[in-house]
Amino acid sequence: MTKLFIADIDGCLAAPYEAYDLAGLNALRRLPQEADTAPALTLCSGRSYPYVEAMTQALNLTTPVLFEAGGGQFDPVAAQTAWSPHLTDAVEAKLRVVEDWFMTECVPGTQISLDHAKRTQTGVVSPEAEEIRALRPRTEQFVAEETPGLHVFATDISVDVVPPGITKRDGVEWLANRLDLALDEMAYIGDAETDLEALDAVGTSFAPANADPAVRARVDHVTDGTVLDGTLEAYRYCRAQNAA
Repeated sequence: MTKLFIADIDGCLAAPYEAYDLAGLNALRRLPQEADTAPALTLCSGRSYPYVEAMTQALNLTTPVLFEAGGGQFDPVAAQTAWSPHLTDAVEAKLRVVEDWFMTECVPGTQISLDHAKRTQTGVVSPEAEEIRALRPRTEQFVAEETPGLHVFATDISVDVVPPGITKRDGVEWLANRLDLALDEMAYIGDAETDLEALDAVGTSFAPANADPAVRARVDHVTDGTVLDGTLEAYRYCRAQNAA
C-alpha cells in the first residue's frame, strides 16, 4: 500500500514563471477525499516556507509538508514549523558567506536574483537558463574554495547551495519518522537532480514526461503527461494499485 504520495512543486505541480492550472490543482486537491484507497498527499519542495505554505493551503493539505528541500517542515493542522536538526550556527554562517558572494559577484548586471526567505540553504534564480548554466560551475568553485562541505545543486532556473544532511531524501526520512511510515509506503514524483536521492529512497518513484533525462532514467514510472497532468496520472496510479 502507498500511504503517502509526495510531490515536488516546480516541474510537477506548475511550470516556473507560468500560470497555474487551477482546474488541475483543484482536481488534485479533491483526489485524496474521493476513495478510502487514496494515499495522503504532501509536498517536498526546494521553495521557501511562504510559497510552500500557500500551496499547502491551496491543496487543503493536512499532512506535514517539506520546504527548502527538506530543511524545514510545516504542519498545516498545528500551524507549526520545525527546522532540520542538521542546521547549526556554523552551517548558517557558511550559507551567509555564499549568499553575500551571490549578491556582490553574481547578481549585478544580470537577471539573476537571490531566492529570498530561505534559512537552511541559499540560492539564486533566473528566467534565463544560460545564466544559470554559466553560474553553476562558478558556484561549485567558490564553494569548494571558501565553504567546503556545502553542496551545489541546479535546475534550469536555479542554483542552490545546501548543507550536508539537508536534502530531499533527508527530509523524506524525517517526515517518515514523524508519521511512523516505512519509506516503501511512500511514493514520490520529481523532475530534477535535487529529487534523485528522494526518488531512490521511496517505494514507488515517478517522473513527469518533462523531467530531466537522468531522472526519467532512474524512476520506476515515467508518466505520459507533463507537469501537473503527470502528477495527477501518478497519483491515480497509486490509488488504483492500492485498490487492487
